[in-house]
Amino acid sequence: MIQTFTIEAIQRLAELGMALPQDPPPPAGDYAPYRLLNGIGFLAAQTSGYDGSFQGQVGRDLTLEQGQKAAERAALNALTRIYQALDGFERLIGLAHVAGHVCSAPDFFDQPDVLNGASRLFNHVLGERGKHSRTAYAPTQLPHKITIELEITFAYQI
Repeated sequence: MIQTFTIEAIQRLAELGMALPQDPPPPAGDYAPYRLLNGIGFLAAQTSGYDGSFQGQVGRDLTLEQGQKAAERAALNALTRIYQALDGFERLIGLAHVAGHVCSAPDFFDQPDVLNGASRLFNHVLGERGKHSRTAYAPTQLPHKITIELEITFAYQI
């Protein structure tokens, strides 16, 4: 049975013209998409997908705005994984930390602005439960030419 907070979160997504993806990108290797351990949840790296729409370095192949859209899509995929892990959002206490890897051109230094695409989505959809600490990294390449990789830790009710 879907509960109140889950319905609210899905409605907030709909306000943005979005819905939880039915098929978020699968793990790129031999590992689980998430782990739940005594009230702490860990998501494997969440990406914007492998369809080629967001590939390469921000500041060279993609603009800041395109990087933000890639981060937003990665966040949307992360929301789907949390929903799957917890069978809804009711048990979600909140996001704890987001580590964002932004594939960046050597002279691009606005990684925090790129990751705001993800943070804004989390905060809008999850409200107080979406608030998180965050770290931005600037590798010059990521696996499979992806642009964004998010690592997310969250707390949940056992």
